[in-house]
Amino acid sequence: MMRLGLLLIAIIFNLSSVFAQLDFLNGSWQGILTTFDQPYEKGTAIWFDFVIDKESGDMKGESRCETPFTPYFAYKNIDGQATEAFTVEYKDVIIGYQENQSGRVWCHQKGTLTYDPDTGYLTGDWKSTDCRSISGKITLFRSQHKLSKTDTVTLYHSWFNNMAFELNKGWNAYYVREAEVRNFQFQPVYFDHDKDELKTEFDSYLKDIVRVIESHTDLRIKIIGHTDSNGTDEYNIALSRRRADKIKQFLIDNGLREDRIVIEFRGETDPRMSNSSAIGKQLNRRVDFEFI
Repeated sequence: MMRLGLLLIAIIFNLSSVFAQLDFLNGSWQGILTTFDQPYEKGTAIWFDFVIDKESGDMKGESRCETPFTPYFAYKNIDGQATEAFTVEYKDVIIGYQENQSGRVWCHQKGTLTYDPDTGYLTGDWKSTDCRSISGKITLFRSQHKLSKTDTVTLYHSWFNNMAFELNKGWNAYYVREAEVRNFQFQPVYFDHDKDELKTEFDSYLKDIVRVIESHTDLRIKIIGHTDSNGTDEYNIALSRRRADKIKQFLIDNGLREDRIVIEFRGETDPRMSNSSAIGKQLNRRVDFEFI
Protein backbone atom coordinates (compact mmCIF):
# COMPACT_ATOMS: atom_id res chain seq x y z
CA MET A 1 0.00 0.00 0.00
CA MET A 2 2.85 2.35 0.84
CA ARG A 3 4.45 1.62 -2.55
CA LEU A 4 1.17 2.34 -4.35
CA GLY A 5 0.85 5.66 -2.53
CA LEU A 6 4.39 6.66 -3.46
CA LEU A 7 3.76 5.63 -7.07
CA LEU A 8 0.63 7.78 -7.26
CA ILE A 9 2.50 10.76 -5.81
CA ALA A 10 5.26 10.30 -8.39
CA ILE A 11 2.73 10.13 -11.24
CA ILE A 12 0.93 13.27 -10.03
CA PHE A 13 4.25 15.10 -9.66
CA ASN A 14 5.35 14.14 -13.17
CA LEU A 15 2.02 15.19 -14.68
CA SER A 16 2.20 18.49 -12.84
CA SER A 17 5.69 19.06 -14.19
CA VAL A 18 4.51 18.44 -17.74
CA PHE A 19 1.51 20.75 -17.45
CA ALA A 20 3.58 23.42 -15.74
CA GLN A 21 5.66 23.64 -18.92
CA LEU A 22 2.71 24.33 -21.23
CA ASP A 23 3.07 28.09 -20.76
CA PHE A 24 6.65 28.16 -22.11
CA LEU A 25 5.51 29.99 -25.25
CA ASN A 26 3.68 32.72 -23.32
CA GLY A 27 4.48 36.25 -24.39
CA SER A 28 5.33 38.11 -27.57
CA TRP A 29 6.92 36.73 -30.72
CA GLN A 30 7.78 38.48 -33.97
CA GLY A 31 8.91 37.24 -37.33
CA ILE A 32 8.16 36.66 -40.98
CA LEU A 33 5.20 34.99 -42.67
CA THR A 34 5.66 33.77 -46.22
CA THR A 35 3.67 31.79 -48.73
CA PHE A 36 5.42 28.63 -49.89
CA ASP A 37 8.42 29.35 -52.15
CA GLN A 38 8.24 33.08 -51.34
CA PRO A 39 11.61 34.56 -50.27
CA TYR A 40 11.76 35.95 -46.74
CA GLU A 41 12.36 39.51 -47.94
CA LYS A 42 9.03 39.41 -49.85
CA GLY A 43 7.05 38.15 -46.86
CA THR A 44 4.85 39.79 -44.26
CA ALA A 45 5.85 40.94 -40.78
CA ILE A 46 3.85 39.04 -38.17
CA TRP A 47 3.49 39.26 -34.41
CA PHE A 48 1.88 36.97 -31.85
CA ASP A 49 1.08 37.57 -28.21
CA PHE A 50 0.20 34.25 -26.56
CA VAL A 51 -1.57 33.92 -23.21
CA ILE A 52 -1.44 30.22 -22.33
CA ASP A 53 -2.94 28.54 -19.28
CA LYS A 54 -0.15 26.46 -17.79
CA GLU A 55 -2.55 23.84 -16.45
CA SER A 56 -4.81 23.20 -19.44
CA GLY A 57 -2.72 24.59 -22.29
CA ASP A 58 -5.67 26.69 -23.49
CA MET A 59 -4.44 29.72 -25.44
CA LYS A 60 -6.03 33.09 -26.00
CA GLY A 61 -4.12 35.86 -27.65
CA GLU A 62 -3.63 38.36 -30.42
CA SER A 63 -1.76 38.55 -33.67
CA ARG A 64 -0.87 41.29 -36.08
CA CYS A 65 0.25 41.21 -39.71
CA GLU A 66 2.06 44.24 -41.14
CA THR A 67 3.08 44.91 -44.72
CA PRO A 68 6.74 45.98 -44.27
CA PHE A 69 7.53 49.66 -44.79
CA THR A 70 3.85 50.58 -45.30
CA PRO A 71 1.05 51.62 -42.90
CA TYR A 72 -1.04 48.55 -43.82
CA PHE A 73 -1.83 45.97 -41.15
CA ALA A 74 -4.44 43.64 -39.65
CA TYR A 75 -4.90 43.18 -35.91
CA LYS A 76 -6.55 39.87 -34.96
CA ASN A 77 -7.81 37.91 -31.97
CA ILE A 78 -6.68 34.29 -31.86
CA ASP A 79 -7.24 31.20 -29.79
CA GLY A 80 -5.81 27.71 -29.70
CA GLN A 81 -4.01 25.12 -27.62
CA ALA A 82 -0.51 24.39 -26.40
CA THR A 83 -0.33 20.67 -27.16
CA GLU A 84 3.19 20.29 -25.79
CA ALA A 85 5.67 22.52 -23.99
CA PHE A 86 7.15 23.73 -27.29
CA THR A 87 4.12 23.47 -29.60
CA VAL A 88 1.04 25.63 -29.97
CA GLU A 89 -1.87 25.42 -32.40
CA TYR A 90 -3.62 28.70 -33.24
CA LYS A 91 -6.38 30.09 -35.41
CA ASP A 92 -7.67 33.58 -36.13
CA VAL A 93 -11.03 34.26 -34.48
CA ILE A 94 -11.73 37.76 -35.73
CA ILE A 95 -9.98 40.63 -37.46
CA GLY A 96 -10.51 43.40 -34.98
CA TYR A 97 -8.88 46.29 -36.81
CA GLN A 98 -7.20 46.67 -40.19
CA GLU A 99 -5.84 49.10 -42.72
CA ASN A 100 -5.09 48.10 -46.27
CA GLN A 101 -4.58 49.22 -49.81
CA SER A 102 -7.48 49.05 -52.24
CA GLY A 103 -8.28 45.56 -53.49
CA ARG A 104 -6.21 43.75 -50.84
CA VAL A 105 -7.87 41.37 -48.37
CA TRP A 106 -6.41 40.19 -45.07
CA CYS A 107 -7.17 36.48 -44.71
CA HIS A 108 -7.95 34.45 -41.61
CA GLN A 109 -5.44 31.71 -40.94
CA LYS A 110 -4.59 28.81 -38.70
CA GLY A 111 -1.42 26.88 -38.07
CA THR A 112 0.84 24.91 -35.76
CA LEU A 113 4.07 26.38 -34.42
CA THR A 114 6.93 24.52 -32.71
CA TYR A 115 9.92 25.97 -30.89
CA ASP A 116 13.42 24.65 -31.66
CA PRO A 117 15.79 25.27 -28.72
CA ASP A 118 18.81 24.80 -31.00
CA THR A 119 17.88 27.65 -33.36
CA GLY A 120 15.75 29.75 -30.98
CA TYR A 121 13.01 30.03 -33.61
CA LEU A 122 9.32 29.22 -33.34
CA THR A 123 8.36 27.88 -36.75
CA GLY A 124 5.53 26.10 -38.53
CA ASP A 125 3.08 25.98 -41.38
CA TRP A 126 -0.07 28.06 -41.80
CA LYS A 127 -3.03 28.05 -44.17
CA SER A 128 -5.93 30.38 -44.74
CA THR A 129 -9.39 29.39 -43.57
CA ASP A 130 -11.23 31.80 -45.87
CA CYS A 131 -8.86 32.56 -48.79
CA ARG A 132 -8.68 29.50 -50.98
CA SER A 133 -5.36 27.72 -51.58
CA ILE A 134 -3.24 30.19 -49.62
CA SER A 135 -0.68 28.68 -47.23
CA GLY A 136 2.92 29.03 -46.21
CA LYS A 137 5.46 29.13 -43.40
CA ILE A 138 6.07 31.28 -40.31
CA THR A 139 9.39 31.89 -38.55
CA LEU A 140 9.38 33.80 -35.24
CA PHE A 141 11.78 34.79 -32.48
CA ARG A 142 10.92 35.80 -28.93
CA SER A 143 10.27 39.54 -28.91
CA GLN A 144 11.05 42.24 -26.38
CA HIS A 145 8.14 44.32 -27.68
CA LYS A 146 4.37 44.15 -27.36
CA LEU A 147 2.38 44.12 -30.58
CA SER A 148 0.48 47.28 -31.42
CA LYS A 149 -3.31 47.30 -31.20
CA THR A 150 -3.63 50.64 -32.98
CA ASP A 151 -2.79 51.99 -36.42
CA THR A 152 0.82 52.55 -35.31
CA VAL A 153 3.34 49.94 -36.48
CA THR A 154 4.61 47.70 -33.71
CA LEU A 155 8.27 48.46 -34.38
CA TYR A 156 10.11 50.26 -37.17
CA HIS A 157 10.50 47.72 -39.95
CA SER A 158 14.29 47.76 -40.29
CA TRP A 159 14.24 44.61 -38.12
CA PHE A 160 12.36 42.83 -40.92
CA ASN A 161 15.17 43.21 -43.45
CA ASN A 162 17.72 42.21 -40.80
CA MET A 163 15.81 39.03 -40.00
CA ALA A 164 15.36 38.12 -43.68
CA PHE A 165 19.13 38.52 -44.14
CA GLU A 166 19.89 36.34 -41.10
CA LEU A 167 17.47 33.60 -42.18
CA ASN A 168 18.95 33.56 -45.68
CA LYS A 169 22.37 33.12 -44.06
CA GLY A 170 21.05 30.20 -42.00
CA TRP A 171 21.82 31.94 -38.71
CA ASN A 172 20.12 31.11 -35.42
CA ALA A 173 18.04 33.63 -33.47
CA TYR A 174 20.13 36.47 -32.07
CA TYR A 175 19.86 35.36 -28.43
CA VAL A 176 21.07 31.86 -29.34
CA ARG A 177 24.05 33.39 -31.17
CA GLU A 178 24.84 35.67 -28.22
CA ALA A 179 24.78 32.71 -25.83
CA GLU A 180 27.09 30.81 -28.19
CA VAL A 181 29.65 33.63 -28.04
CA ARG A 182 29.42 33.86 -24.24
CA ASN A 183 29.89 30.11 -23.86
CA PHE A 184 32.36 29.48 -26.67
CA GLN A 185 35.26 27.37 -25.44
CA PHE A 186 38.55 28.49 -26.95
CA GLN A 187 41.32 25.95 -27.29
CA PRO A 188 44.92 26.45 -28.37
CA VAL A 189 46.10 25.30 -31.78
CA TYR A 190 49.40 23.48 -31.30
CA PHE A 191 52.40 23.26 -33.63
CA ASP A 192 55.35 20.92 -33.94
CA HIS A 193 58.84 22.01 -32.93
CA ASP A 194 60.16 24.82 -35.14
CA LYS A 195 57.19 24.42 -37.51
CA ASP A 196 54.36 26.66 -38.68
CA GLU A 197 52.35 24.04 -40.62
CA LEU A 198 48.71 23.92 -39.54
CA LYS A 199 47.50 20.43 -38.60
CA THR A 200 44.23 19.25 -40.18
CA GLU A 201 42.93 18.07 -36.81
CA PHE A 202 42.15 21.74 -36.00
CA ASP A 203 40.18 22.45 -39.20
CA SER A 204 36.74 21.79 -37.71
CA TYR A 205 37.44 23.97 -34.66
CA LEU A 206 38.71 26.86 -36.78
CA LYS A 207 35.68 26.63 -39.06
CA ASP A 208 33.49 26.91 -35.95
CA ILE A 209 35.27 30.16 -35.12
CA VAL A 210 34.51 31.47 -38.61
CA ARG A 211 30.84 30.51 -38.29
CA VAL A 212 30.43 32.22 -34.92
CA ILE A 213 32.16 35.44 -35.99
CA GLU A 214 30.28 35.66 -39.29
CA SER A 215 26.95 35.47 -37.45
CA HIS A 216 27.86 38.58 -35.40
CA THR A 217 28.45 41.67 -37.49
CA ASP A 218 30.30 43.48 -34.66
CA LEU A 219 32.60 40.62 -33.60
CA ARG A 220 36.28 40.16 -34.43
CA ILE A 221 38.95 37.63 -33.48
CA LYS A 222 42.45 38.15 -32.08
CA ILE A 223 45.01 35.49 -33.01
CA ILE A 224 48.04 35.29 -30.68
CA GLY A 225 51.13 33.34 -31.76
CA HIS A 226 53.59 31.74 -29.31
CA THR A 227 56.71 29.57 -29.27
CA ASP A 228 58.77 27.60 -26.79
CA SER A 229 62.15 28.91 -25.58
CA ASN A 230 64.33 27.17 -28.17
CA GLY A 231 66.06 29.68 -30.42
CA THR A 232 66.78 33.39 -30.13
CA ASP A 233 64.18 35.97 -29.17
CA GLU A 234 64.29 37.42 -32.68
CA TYR A 235 63.81 34.01 -34.32
CA ASN A 236 60.92 33.10 -32.00
CA ILE A 237 59.09 36.37 -32.64
CA ALA A 238 59.23 35.63 -36.37
CA LEU A 239 58.12 32.01 -35.84
CA SER A 240 55.17 33.05 -33.67
CA ARG A 241 54.15 35.53 -36.36
CA ARG A 242 54.27 32.84 -39.06
CA ARG A 243 52.06 30.61 -36.92
CA ALA A 244 49.52 33.40 -36.37
CA ASP A 245 49.60 34.22 -40.09
CA LYS A 246 48.87 30.59 -40.99
CA ILE A 247 45.75 30.65 -38.80
CA LYS A 248 44.72 34.01 -40.23
CA GLN A 249 45.02 32.71 -43.80
CA PHE A 250 42.97 29.63 -42.94
CA LEU A 251 40.16 31.80 -41.56
CA ILE A 252 40.26 34.03 -44.66
CA ASP A 253 40.24 31.00 -46.98
CA ASN A 254 37.10 29.82 -45.17
CA GLY A 255 35.21 33.06 -45.73
CA LEU A 256 36.16 35.42 -42.90
CA ARG A 257 37.03 38.96 -44.00
CA GLU A 258 40.56 40.10 -43.23
CA ASP A 259 39.36 43.25 -41.45
CA ARG A 260 37.73 41.06 -38.79
CA ILE A 261 41.06 39.49 -37.79
CA VAL A 262 43.80 40.93 -35.55
CA ILE A 263 47.09 39.11 -34.95
CA GLU A 264 49.72 39.33 -32.23
CA PHE A 265 53.01 37.43 -32.03
CA ARG A 266 54.69 37.12 -28.66
CA GLY A 267 57.47 34.63 -29.33
CA GLU A 268 58.53 32.90 -26.11
CA THR A 269 57.51 35.76 -23.78
CA ASP A 270 54.14 34.35 -22.67
CA PRO A 271 54.58 30.62 -21.89
CA ARG A 272 51.65 28.54 -20.74
CA MET A 273 53.96 26.22 -18.79
CA SER A 274 57.61 26.12 -17.86
CA ASN A 275 59.98 25.44 -20.74
CA SER A 276 62.06 23.21 -18.47
CA SER A 277 60.32 20.05 -19.74
CA ALA A 278 59.45 18.61 -23.14
CA ILE A 279 55.74 18.65 -22.26
CA GLY A 280 55.91 22.30 -21.21
CA LYS A 281 57.62 23.24 -24.48
CA GLN A 282 55.02 21.31 -26.46
CA LEU A 283 52.19 23.23 -24.78
CA ASN A 284 53.93 26.55 -25.44
CA ARG A 285 54.13 25.97 -29.21
CA ARG A 286 50.64 27.29 -29.77
CA VAL A 287 48.25 29.94 -31.06
CA ASP A 288 45.61 31.35 -28.69
CA PHE A 289 42.40 33.28 -29.49
CA GLU A 290 40.20 36.05 -28.07
CA PHE A 291 36.95 37.57 -29.29
CA ILE A 292 37.17 41.36 -29.52
